Amino acid sequence: MGVRRSFKFLLRPTARQAASLAACLEDHRQLYNAALEHRRT
Repeated sequence: MGVRRSFKFLLRPTARQAASLAACLEDHRQLYNAALEHRRT
């Protein structure tokens, strides 16, 4: 059995970076939900 290690990183984005990340997250959320909906039909 191998050793598992995990690392945690604290991000402190600027306001501009935070807005860009939020927009990217929203795009991915919509794409994921559309894929789930397509899979159901």
